[in-house]
Amino acid sequence: MSDVEKAALLCSDDDDDKIFDLSKNRSDPKINRLQNQVSDVIDGMKVNMEKVVERGQNLEALNERSENLSVSGDLFSKRARNMRKHMWLRTCRARMYLGITLGSILILIIFFFYRAFNGK
Repeated sequence: MSDVEKAALLCSDDDDDKIFDLSKNRSDPKINRLQNQVSDVIDGMKVNMEKVVERGQNLEALNERSENLSVSGDLFSKRARNMRKHMWLRTCRARMYLGITLGSILILIIFFFYRAFNGK
């Protein structure tokens, strides 16, 4: 609903008041009572329309926040996957370095023992 339509619905219009202007028949209490009831109904409808517009705005804001939350959740998931891959590669690299180090130490030990026992 556009702002113009909202303003047209919520603003009191003099034409509406002229339609219900029964000032020439003010002496009749039934007409006065009906006029008051009609005025009350019109006021109530204006209040209801204001509430509907306000609820619409609240729903739009809530929808926008939920979309932002969804985008944030997707971004978090992507970053978590990337972090998991990074940590897995880091762990593999550490294990590889440990294996190379232990293998080198084992080769050195074997080499020194071989030289020590098999001669000069």
